[in-house]
Order: sequence, then structure tokens, then C-alpha cells
Amino acid sequence: MALLTPLTRDEVAPDLVSLWDECERVYPDFRHLWATMAHSPIVFRHVWGQLLDLKRESPVDARHFEIAILVVSHVTRCDYCVSHHTPRALGTGLTTAQVEYLATVGGASLDANGTVGQHPGFDGDESLVIDLARFILWAGMRAPAAGVAPRVVHDLRRRLFDRLAARFSPRQIEELIWRTTQCVAFNWHNDLLELDPEAEVTLVTRDANHG
Repeated sequence: MALLTPLTRDEVAPDLVSLWDECERVYPDFRHLWATMAHSPIVFRHVWGQLLDLKRESPVDARHFEIAILVVSHVTRCDYCVSHHTPRALGTGLTTAQVEYLATVGGASLDANGTVGQHPGFDGDESLVIDLARFILWAGMRAPAAGVAPRVVHDLRRRLFDRLAARFSPRQIEELIWRTTQCVAFNWHNDLLELDPEAEVTLVTRDANHG
């Protein structure tokens, strides 16, 4: 059982009811998450208002968001996000084989040779999104623990950014990076509060060797 009980519609402030109703319409399968975040009117208003705006207006392909989210959610071992975003990724046209690959690639170490550049079964832009998600995890979690020299991280960061800038607009880069790093925060939030998947969501079992 989750450590915080999700709120009900009757328990949120009147000025948040319209946001609640939009979340119910667009993200009904994430009900436990946004109804828990609604304990903070500030978090609910700004985080879920922002997610809805990104869904409506972002120039980033939905498939690219889902690729990044699955890479990081497998590494952080967030069963809630993996279970929710696996069907969403499939819904963007990714194949089962591609989704299975995303479960394995995030935990791989990076070294001075840099990122992969092209991942089997993915096009150039999709491969770049995978590399971005891998780098975010590696630079933030793995490199410091492994004692990787800051100059190595800096060099890889600049090389990755040059690749991103050649393929994506500044707005796309910002929104890809923000949504990917935000996903890590969601992962840790959900794990800490022991969020349960909704009754209609099928739990996706992760391979313990992945991530």
C-alpha cells in the first residue's frame, strides 16, 4: 500500500478541479500518481499542468519521450513507470524488440570512447535520444561513483551536445533533457512513496540483470 493515500476529486481546491478533470481525461492510468501529487497544490498545478502542455504543444516526437523515459526508468528500477510507459511506447510504434532493448541499454557504462552512436533497430534520431538518456544517468549517477575524471565527463557532454544540436532545435533539446531528468525525479518519488499501479495497469516485470 502506498505511503500517501491519493486524494479524491472532492478533496482538491476548487481552482484545481479543472486540472484534475483534464488529468482524468488524458492520464487516467496515472491516477495514483497525480492524485498523490495533489497533496501539494503547487506540485499538482505546475508539474501536471506542464506535462499536459508538453503533450499538447511540444515539438518533440512522443516516441522520443517514451524512449528516454523507458531507458531511465529501467535503470532506476521504477516498476510504476516501466509498467505505465511500456504500453505507451508500443503505442508510438516501437516494436516489442525495441522496447526490450531499451530495458537493457541504460545501465551500460560509458568510457572515453563515448556513446554508441547507432543502436540496432533504431534510426539516427532515436539512437541519439537513447545516448542522451544513457549519458544523463551515467554522468549523474555512475561517473562520480566510479571516479571518472571531470574532464572526461565534460568532453563527452560537449560531444553529445554537438550531436544533439545537429539534429534537434534548441527547444527540442531543452524539452528532451528536461523530460528525461524529470523522469528520474518521478522514479525516485514513486519508489519512496511505494506507489501501487492502478488496477487497470498490467505490471511489467523487469529483468533483475538489466539496469
